[in-house]
Amino acid sequence: MDQYPEGFTPFLDFLCRKYTIDPKRVFIEYSSNPPPPVQGSRPGFYDGLLSYRRKEGQLEFLITVFKIARDPLLTLGHEFAHLVEDLRLGSVDKQLGPPDDAREKKFDEQAGRDLLEFGIGNRTGE
Repeated sequence: MDQYPEGFTPFLDFLCRKYTIDPKRVFIEYSSNPPPPVQGSRPGFYDGLLSYRRKEGQLEFLITVFKIARDPLLTLGHEFAHLVEDLRLGSVDKQLGPPDDAREKKFDEQAGRDLLEFGIGNRTGE
């Protein structure tokens, strides 16, 4: 298993508490594998992915953050924001498709707010 970046698992714990998601149903992977290319006509790669499975009637979630991500914690927060909205909308079984820029921007902003609330917004001295 790959070593997680500093603050990775505490940030996940914070997100699970904040959004009342059972942490036993959320798994994370920090992957050195090459990420898939972005769907659609835009060049680029995904920094992270969210996937789901049903086990014994319960949903389980896997958040994969790729090592190429410039800010792994921001990527974790972004994918977690997808998880929260997908649960709220009941749309957990959708397929990966081209990104919706407005929706992705909203998730980036939410992830940034969550990082600040978590107390590590200035962890790199930026």
